Amino acid sequence: MAHIITVSLREQNISPKKVRLVIDLVRGMRVDKAIVQTSFINKKSAKLVNALLKSALDAAKKKDFKEDELFVSESLAQDGKRLKRFQVKARGRSSQFKKKMSHLKISLGKIEDVKVAKTKKSSEKVKTKEVKKEKDGSKS
Repeated sequence: MAHIITVSLREQNISPKKVRLVIDLVRGMRVDKAIVQTSFINKKSAKLVNALLKSALDAAKKKDFKEDELFVSESLAQDGKRLKRFQVKARGRSSQFKKKMSHLKISLGKIEDVKVAKTKKSSEKVKTKEVKKEKDGSKS
């Protein structure tokens, strides 16, 4: 399936694991519902995803697509750079920890394309069932 719009947000100071909690919620949703959903989630990553969705919607509107015919077809949160930091410990020691960064990516697709693809798959299943019935009937 072709993606109409793909937008990304790179090098964000938040762990990808934390972003995936929000980004998995909006995958497959219509864009207008996804924007409303992320505006009510009380997480830092929800604000980032909301901004990214609005950016994707604006880009789609510039290409003359309507808001009600778009959905989130792909959403990813990938690892970015890791900043190495040190924490002071007892007896003059220190230990290293890594601050994780993430890359966010959201793609929008057209709802009609999905409906057509589903109907083609369901018609193929019906045809295969008919062929199986014909084969079973000829044996007996």
